[in-house]
Amino acid sequence: MKKYYFLSGMAFVGLAVVLMSSSSGRPDDRTGAPGAVGNCGSCHSGGLQLTTVTIGVTEKGQTTPVTKYQPGKTYTVGLLIGGLSTTKGFQSTVLDASNNKTGTTSNASAGAKIISTNGRDIASHSTPSSTGIWSYDWTAPANPTGNVTIYTAGMAANGNGGDNGDKGATGNITLTLDNSSATSGISVDLSVYPNPCSNELILPANTTSANVYSADGKLQNPIISENKINVSGLSAGFYYVKGQTSAGQTFTSKIQKI
Repeated sequence: MKKYYFLSGMAFVGLAVVLMSSSSGRPDDRTGAPGAVGNCGSCHSGGLQLTTVTIGVTEKGQTTPVTKYQPGKTYTVGLLIGGLSTTKGFQSTVLDASNNKTGTTSNASAGAKIISTNGRDIASHSTPSSTGIWSYDWTAPANPTGNVTIYTAGMAANGNGGDNGDKGATGNITLTLDNSSATSGISVDLSVYPNPCSNELILPANTTSANVYSADGKLQNPIISENKINVSGLSAGFYYVKGQTSAGQTFTSKIQKI
């Protein structure tokens, strides 16, 4: 009989550890994304918390919401988990159209953290929140393959340490690739030479306009004259030249400044 009580006690302790660990964020993928283990509501249920998930994205340092993204740029993902409870948590991940990790997730706000599991970067609460407000940064890859989706699962819990009386919810938004960005659709135009270059870059003879962008998409200001670009003032590294010909054709060339 004593052995029975001992095992029962150990089982209770184990269950308590599992429940308490959720308060600092799950170690597995519960974002509700395709291929995830599930979502917050997979374990927690029975509550009338009216849980909601709201996702907003802005370019880092800006306040205007965006629905498109550009390669290499950093965006801030803002999350609001709503509900009647004062104890809330979340998980969130950014995936490409093939449901694979894309870009880099970083800089989680207070009360949140970044974990790696299931081959994905996941932003998760590290402590429960009464406001349900968190954020993290996502940096788009330099050579994206297309649209990306932000999957988020939220939880409003009653705080009793169990999984009953709680309510989960999921949400997602898709960001489309901005095809007008300087670094999308990269192709090497062999009529732009020499490459690598150190002082002068020769453009096609029929070029009517051209711009130079850094690898992160920022416009540069070298001197462009008579189908030639003076690149001597640029720092060493990779750049993109985007131009248009008299025939109305556009080209984007990747160059290396040495």
